[in-house]
Amino acid sequence: MDTRLSRKSLGLSAGDAHLIRNAGGIVTDDVLRSLLISHYMLGTNEFVVINHTDCGLLKATEEELQETIGAKAELHNPIRFHAFLDPAQNVRDQLTKLAGQTWVRKDNVKVRGFVFDVQTGFLSEIAR
Repeated sequence: MDTRLSRKSLGLSAGDAHLIRNAGGIVTDDVLRSLLISHYMLGTNEFVVINHTDCGLLKATEEELQETIGAKAELHNPIRFHAFLDPAQNVRDQLTKLAGQTWVRKDNVKVRGFVFDVQTGFLSEIAR
């Protein structure tokens, strides 16, 4: 979701990749829906999960987010915000979620993960 990570910073041009952004780079049901469409209808054969340093979800616990956002937004049915402490571990967790999908097979989809350092502008690949 961070605007510091752009097509340009990734060396991409328009049309090179489908970008699905959400807070925390979380593999949600909606992300899976979009990936299914991208893969089966549009031919995408590589998925990349990228988290970044200085992420807002690193700055509060799930409970703090529930309290703060829930109160301000007057949420009556709490939602999960997916707070985490370590971007690299969160990437591993999201890669594990993707690997657990029966339709994500090594023979048809390559899955990789990275952490973008907002200070240096560098991407570090994260092994599952």
